Amino acid sequence: MAKKKKKNALPAESSAEASVKTQPKIDYSQHNESIAFSLKHMTPDMIEPSPIFDPGAMEAERRSEYFRRGFLILCSLVFIFSLCSIIKTLIEYKRSDDFYAELESTLDSLDGSNTLGIEIPDSPTAPFGTRLSNTEGSNLDNALYERMKTRIVALQQINPDICGWINIPGTQNINYPIVQGTDNDYYLTREFKGGYLAAGSIFLDYRCDRDFNANHNTVIYGHNMQNGLMFSELISFLDKKFFEENRYIYIYTEFGVYTYEVFAIYKTDYKYKYIETDFLTHEDFVGFAYEMKANSLYWRDGIEFNENSRMITLSTCTNGLRTDRYCVQALLVDAYNK
Repeated sequence: MAKKKKKNALPAESSAEASVKTQPKIDYSQHNESIAFSLKHMTPDMIEPSPIFDPGAMEAERRSEYFRRGFLILCSLVFIFSLCSIIKTLIEYKRSDDFYAELESTLDSLDGSNTLGIEIPDSPTAPFGTRLSNTEGSNLDNALYERMKTRIVALQQINPDICGWINIPGTQNINYPIVQGTDNDYYLTREFKGGYLAAGSIFLDYRCDRDFNANHNTVIYGHNMQNGLMFSELISFLDKKFFEENRYIYIYTEFGVYTYEVFAIYKTDYKYKYIETDFLTHEDFVGFAYEMKANSLYWRDGIEFNENSRMITLSTCTNGLRTDRYCVQALLVDAYNK
């Protein structure tokens, strides 16, 4: 007789499922020592393999960290140095502005009692002795010359190195006393009284005679300051319109007043012979002058040279390469000589 099947019988379960169901459930909420409890019940599959110890990698990481720190320190030092340099430059520019503003104010007053301590001497009123020509646009005026000569003589009481005054119409700031030292370095960083000033002075080449008529080529230097002082405005002549509209440079000395007509503007190297002052023959000078004229970016009609010609060369740096210079050259076209 066949056996009857039992009612509500369940399918047989696999041994794996049965094993899982038979494991007791863990109530983690009932354990205060959770870390110790977790370690007790942790299985090998729950633990990651230990990292492989690599001495080379650790040394590379250490070197990389040293490099990063060193680079950060270096960048910080460069920043601090640059900031200090900028602040120092701004302070020097302010000192220069104040110094020459005071000079201009003092000399304009000419009251015999001023902040520079200048005693204004009596000025002779005798007319000029000789004149080269009656050049159109010339600024030769006896009264003006006597006023400028008064300035020069007054400043010479402070410093006998004062030898003249330069003015370039069309510029805002080129209106300065000229000094001459025993070399071409001293007045690079000294104002006309001899005190330290980063802007320096406008100064005559030590090889030149203080009587400009005695020089075939009178060379004058000045810094190219970024605040517009000294010879920075010489770069204005690089503009063709400015070159065409501003022709003259005026030099006042104790010997007379001179009008020069600009004929050349160009960029050159400091080793170039543009600052030559000694010429073996008159022909050498004439050849030199025509070579300078040929260097110019722009052409000026009517400029010719001969053995009696006199010229000035104004030189300043470019604020680019340390060896580069801007050069403005002008021919003497009119003069009063005492």
